[in-house]
Amino acid sequence: MEPEASAGAPQSAPTTHAWKDPVESFILKDGRTLGYARYGKKTDPKTLPVFYFNGTPGCHLEALLVDQVAERLGIPIISTDRPGFGRSTFHVGHNLLLWPQDVIELADHLDIPKFGVIGLSGGVPYALGCLHSIPQERLVAATAVSGIYPTSLGTAGMMWQTRILLWVASYSTWVLEKLIAMTMGPVSRSEIKDMIKTMEAQSAALPQPAIDKECLKQIAKDDTLIGAYLGSMKEALRPGAKGAAWEFGLFSTDWGFKLEDLDSSRLVIWHGSLDINVPVGMPDKASKLLPNAPYKRMDMDGHVSVIMRHTEDILSNLVSRF
Repeated sequence: MEPEASAGAPQSAPTTHAWKDPVESFILKDGRTLGYARYGKKTDPKTLPVFYFNGTPGCHLEALLVDQVAERLGIPIISTDRPGFGRSTFHVGHNLLLWPQDVIELADHLDIPKFGVIGLSGGVPYALGCLHSIPQERLVAATAVSGIYPTSLGTAGMMWQTRILLWVASYSTWVLEKLIAMTMGPVSRSEIKDMIKTMEAQSAALPQPAIDKECLKQIAKDDTLIGAYLGSMKEALRPGAKGAAWEFGLFSTDWGFKLEDLDSSRLVIWHGSLDINVPVGMPDKASKLLPNAPYKRMDMDGHVSVIMRHTEDILSNLVSRF
């Protein structure tokens, strides 16, 4: 467990690459540490801040994906570490409806009365949990990008590696923790240059669409994107695999709320038709349960390419609903 830190005190970056890690920490009311970082336009009274919820496994560094565009558009971004990842304390019993309480505590600490949220991939269930629990007076708009939805909607078309993780998690997060520690652990502890080689080898072997493979090649050549993709995973798994295993367990079991009960008028869904990490059948079915949420079905995109190719459109759309 990370040592206790004073509320809001910056901490030294655990990464050693060229990108900067502006991580800060905040002590929640129950004594847990919540890690977060600020990206985009650090302060802009004209635009409400946006909380960024990363994919799995990942951490606050993933917001490097949107940092430059958000700064140009004048959008303050607050990127968080969920329990068990990066600088945030693991929380036994944590679920998708407890996360909104952490977000509200952090928003109050940062003196943010109103805000939006954006979830990417595994961050989408958390964005939807916030949509369920945080009233419109605080959470004015939400965006879901390449998101996973309840497995009850079906996983047809999902690559077998992800299906195995979800299946094992539905039975035992302890077993999955050991599996992730064996498979991802050694990679996450290796040097970034070796992680790049592993990423390239996996990209060549996996049946990902060509557009995603091209995005991964772009990531390998750009230090900021390396930080967002590989640095994020490395820092997320630094405390161990417990947080990732628990999170897959949450995704594969009952979420504690129904999609049809959400106020979908505050939501926009973006998803690539070629996605095999989260097959498009999931958002196709989810969108029918969220009838007031515009559904941006990107027919030429996969999983990674949606956020990389359409960052400005996604962020502009979000702030236009403030």
